[in-house]
Amino acid sequence: MQNFIDMFMNSSILSKGIILILIVISAYCWGIMYFKWRRFAKIRRESIKILKKVESLRASEILSINLTPRENPIVRLLNAVKSESTIEQIRDEQGFVSTRRILPDIEALKERLDAEMDVILSDVESRVDFLATTATVAPYLGLLGTVLGITQSFWEIGTHSTANIAVVAPGLAEALITTIVGLIVAIPAAIGFNWLRGYLRELATDLQHFTKHFLVRLFKDKIR
Repeated sequence: MQNFIDMFMNSSILSKGIILILIVISAYCWGIMYFKWRRFAKIRRESIKILKKVESLRASEILSINLTPRENPIVRLLNAVKSESTIEQIRDEQGFVSTRRILPDIEALKERLDAEMDVILSDVESRVDFLATTATVAPYLGLLGTVLGITQSFWEIGTHSTANIAVVAPGLAEALITTIVGLIVAIPAAIGFNWLRGYLRELATDLQHFTKHFLVRLFKDKIR
């Protein structure tokens, strides 16, 4: 660790700038991965509880209860259905007033749910693409530092008219340190991106399954 600090302190201003940029980018990437992990874990816990709560209810009964938290993807889909429906009051011959929910055509409702699902997934995956960008760009930033270090080594060789190791070594060390930092930043970002994309695909599949299942239950309620 001390050698790393010494190499950093003895490197050029440009190499120091590249390393600092990589460190800042890495910290931001780790922040994204941490907060996304917490959010995904929270969504999974909440969704399990919600599904257990509504699994034995008819579709009309599900729409008549208030589910929380409102930002949960499943609750947002159900609220989208509610927003597309209207409540009608009916008075029977005895004067009793009852209410019923009038829903649009199933196909129109499906399109509304698909649009809401796109919004949900776009919100959940926000900033995830930054990890892919980091995984791509960080090695190139490290390579830029490598080129600068090698260039500095050749400059010192020309200045001192010698290829002595004491002359060449500092530039080569500078080249290696930026390459190492670039890879240290890029590898976790690539792993984190693939992991998060896998979860997003799983979430999209779960929401599509829930939507289809709910629409079937809703259609059965309407024809009873």
